Amino acid sequence: MPKKKNQETQAEQSERFRKTARDLIDAGELNPIAADRVMEKILKTRRNVPPD
Repeated sequence: MPKKKNQETQAEQSERFRKTARDLIDAGELNPIAADRVMEKILKTRRNVPPD
């Protein structure tokens, strides 16, 4: 039997995401600055722009 999909609203999902991100940052498992650098590198690669 397939699992029932979560029926939370967009606002509830956004708040759950923010809470999870805060928990990871507080635990030292997520570094927002490093994450931004990695994302920029990925985007530059996808655009065929040489990374810094």
